[in-house]
Amino acid sequence: MSNFINVKNFKKWIQEKDLERKTIEGFWENFNSWKEEYPEEYEETFKQGFKPDKLSIYINTVSFTITNYPDENFNHVVIRLNFEYNDSVIGEYRMVFDYETGEVFDDIFSVY
Repeated sequence: MSNFINVKNFKKWIQEKDLERKTIEGFWENFNSWKEEYPEEYEETFKQGFKPDKLSIYINTVSFTITNYPDENFNHVVIRLNFEYNDSVIGEYRMVFDYETGEVFDDIFSVY
């Protein structure tokens, strides 16, 4: 199979645009907003009380998305971050970036 996407250049672009940091910061903003805006759901998720040392977050996938295929003028990079509590995945955070500029286009915070 040919390497039609230069993964090293793609990774370099992600690092130059600082997309990992932006995704992690976006996660924490959403996590804290969730706690404030949906306290019942938050408390249901952390029945025994929230212990920060039991939460881990990590980048799960990075993808290039052609959003309006077959056209080529609306493309995005999507970084998916999983979050685990007590070694169980409890949710996902996705940050969507404009492929041309690296600017944040959208984000989605989901608790399972």
